[in-house]
Formats: sequence, C-alpha cells, structure tokens
Amino acid sequence: MTRIYIRLAVVLLLSMGGHLYASSTNQDTGLPNLSPRQRAQDKTIDIFVNALYWKTSETVDWAFTLKTKPNFVGSAYKTLAFDWDPGFRVGVGYNMHHDQWDTQFTYTWFQAQANDHASGSVTSGFLAARLSLLEPFQKGKIDFNLHYNMFDWDLGRSFLVSKSLSFRPFIGAKAGWINQRLRAKWTSPDYFAFEKVKNNFRGGGPKGGVDSQWILGNIERHVFSLKGTLAAAYLWGSWTLRDQFIDVFSTKTSIPMGRRNFGSLMLQTLMGFGWDFDFDKERSHFALNVSYEIQDWLNHFQVFSNASGTQNADLILQGLTVDVRFDF
Repeated sequence: MTRIYIRLAVVLLLSMGGHLYASSTNQDTGLPNLSPRQRAQDKTIDIFVNALYWKTSETVDWAFTLKTKPNFVGSAYKTLAFDWDPGFRVGVGYNMHHDQWDTQFTYTWFQAQANDHASGSVTSGFLAARLSLLEPFQKGKIDFNLHYNMFDWDLGRSFLVSKSLSFRPFIGAKAGWINQRLRAKWTSPDYFAFEKVKNNFRGGGPKGGVDSQWILGNIERHVFSLKGTLAAAYLWGSWTLRDQFIDVFSTKTSIPMGRRNFGSLMLQTLMGFGWDFDFDKERSHFALNVSYEIQDWLNHFQVFSNASGTQNADLILQGLTVDVRFDF
C-alpha cells in the first residue's frame, strides 16, 4: 500500500508541476488563479466542520490458542477486529488579500474501541504474561481503546490550470498524540490475572501535499466537482510503551521498554464529490464535500510481542468524511 501511495503522489506532483509551468509561461490564456472556493473574495474567513465515520485497521495479535487432538496439535492467533466509529474535525481558515494565498487550522478528534475473547488453552500474545508460571489460561478477554487527537496548520495557494481543473499545493505542520491502551483479563478455575499494555505516541513535524478539483458541471450558481487530496507528514516524537502483568497473588511483572524517540511517517489520501454554492451577491460561499479518506501511519504499533519481538504494524484509519464549510 505504501508503494501505491508514493507512485500516485509522484504522478500527481509531476502532472501538477507541468500544468503550473504551462499556466505561468502562457500569459495569453487569461485564466485567473483560484482560491479554495470557486469565486473567492479576498480577506474572507472560512469555517468548516467534518463528520468522520472511520474504521481502524491494525495488526494486534493479542493471544493464541492451542487445540490438541490425537496425533494433532493446532494453534491460532487471535487478532483484534475493529468496528466503525464516529469522529469529527473542525477548523477555521483565512483567504488572504496578497496573491490569493490561504491558510487553515484544524483539529481532529477520533476514538476507536475493540474487544475480543478466547477460550480453551489460551496464551497471551504479549511478553509480560509469558513470564508468569500461571500460563496457559482457560479464558482470555481484551479491551482496546484508541484516542486520536491531531492539530494541522497549512498554507496554500490554488492555481487554475484549465477551465475545469485546479490544484492547490500546500505546506504546513502537523502535531498531536495517538494513545493506544489494551487491558486483558486472563482466568482459570483457581486464579486470574490482569495485563495492561500501552502504546502512546506524541510528536510534531512538517507536512505537505496537494488538493485537486475537477469541475464536472454547474447549474446556475451550483458547481459540482470531483475533489482529491494527496498529503504526507513526518512527525518527530516519542513512544511511551508499557507491558504490565499482575496476578491474583499480587505478583507484578513489567517489561521495561522505555521511551523510543524517532519519526513517524503518515500518508494521507482523500477522494470524493463536492457541491459549491455562492450567495449574497457572491460574497458568501457554501460547500459540501463527501469523500473517502485514508490515513496510513507507518510502523506505528511498537509494543514488544512474545511471538515476533518488536511490532511494526501500520495504523490505518479510513472511512467516510463529510465536509461542510462556509466562507463569509
């Protein structure tokens, strides 16, 4: 999936560069520069709200089970499966007077939950429980919680490269935190135990990308279009990792994983349909965009596993994004 993102980004950026060069060298076309809206007024404020309905994907092998039969021993890993969860994104922007630049500031909030259970001969997928003499257990249950809080700032400028196609390259910054916590309970007839696993990240760094808009047609002041985004961000930050196991005898086992400091690469793509409408003598603007968005946080799950050592699973957030915005 990472290679597909990179190839799409290279093709789109090369295409954008060629169009921008052509529009800048050909002064006889008479094509104006666009702002983020179709016919923007300068010195306007842009307010927008996004409703998110995303699904989380992350490989978390939390346990494995053993099934024994005559002349046969089978094992199976238990992996968390996530449901669809709601979230939101809010922001404010400003369309500048100078050369039709614009800037935007956004905040994104999203939470995901998952749970699972296993029975039979159950062994924890994390290292702390494996150091206990109580294994294997007869039952296991786990609850997973993800808290995503992210702030974005970007500065961009739109270019009309034809009567129907425009690009908006942008640069900016991204910062925030992603906390992941897992709580497991292991039980057998004579004892029980709890395990707490934490994979928390916080950081910040530069971002960049390009928005695109292809106008399909219009009915009077109503404009319909295809819209897309390709973006990437590199956040320098730190992971706080913990794996702690406490049994019924108050014996505590902790895996000292410490703090890891290095960068986190995020790739983002978005594609959907847009409806734009100007009113109040074209001094105000309303837009509704319905898109499918994917964010891929590479190598984000770093907890140490007893199966394969340090984990390097991607955290993928994807789903429906409904964007409502108003310029005035």
